[in-house]
Amino acid sequence: MNTEKTEISEEKTNRKRVFAYAAIIFVVFVWGVSPLLTSYALNYYSATAYSLVGAIISGVALLLICLPRIKELNFSYYKVAVPTGLFNALANLLQKIGLPYTTPTHYAFLENLSCVVVPILLFVFIRKKPSALTVIASASCLAGCFVLSGINFSAYGLAVGKGEILCALAGVFYGVNIAGTGVYAKKLYAPLYVMLQTWINVFVSLLTAVILNCVKINGAAVSPFVFSWDIKALAFVGALTLVSSTLCWIVRTHAMKFVNASVVAVMMPFSAVVTGIVSVLIKTDAPSLNLFLGGGIVLIATILSAIDDIRDK
Repeated sequence: MNTEKTEISEEKTNRKRVFAYAAIIFVVFVWGVSPLLTSYALNYYSATAYSLVGAIISGVALLLICLPRIKELNFSYYKVAVPTGLFNALANLLQKIGLPYTTPTHYAFLENLSCVVVPILLFVFIRKKPSALTVIASASCLAGCFVLSGINFSAYGLAVGKGEILCALAGVFYGVNIAGTGVYAKKLYAPLYVMLQTWINVFVSLLTAVILNCVKINGAAVSPFVFSWDIKALAFVGALTLVSSTLCWIVRTHAMKFVNASVVAVMMPFSAVVTGIVSVLIKTDAPSLNLFLGGGIVLIATILSAIDDIRDK
């Protein structure tokens, strides 16, 4: 009898893992399409204003979702959500500050350092030694991101300045967020956990917007705060935020209860491949060898990482 119950329980868990992988793929696809849609919103808002407005909309939506269970908030949520949320918000901040001082290709590569940072952090947090397959998958993912970014060594691809350092730190901090969530948030109600992280992001986004609007270089603000009350633009930002931020963060956080954080860190860069493919399909960009070769390497890395996770469980 106990054997039958165990088998039923394992079957349910395996079914949840399948749905969790499907959920991560959904998030990767949405986050791959989002940058193309964001370009429309940036006709009405500066990057800092867009980040702040999106964070506020997402925070309010999550608060409404969590109201029935708001009393469940306790120290177990704060001790995980506050540091992981702070690392995520700081990564966003460093990204915004560093991007003007580096190239988009360098940034695209450096932000994905999380794929090699997460396995290291899992060992630090829970002494989970990365398997050979995990190491291969993480290294392959980083190599795929390098190819995808199109960095050219002959054009000073190895040059390291403050922009590269800041973007690399952003990639590391994103890794801390993924690893911390994967290890310590498995028993937490995902919307409550994400809500705390989002409101931390609201305050950091506000601070970023104020600082970058006030700090001037050669008499011009680093990033002028531009906001629009256009109803269509606000509705568009609201809809995009509710799907790409509110829904996707909840889905990813819940899915990480059943999917290893190392797998998630390797799967996330594939959103850049989705962006490239969709850009080619809508003819805003031309197909390139870097896209298909880099995307292929990242896909192989994702498959290897998933195989390792499934075999482990």
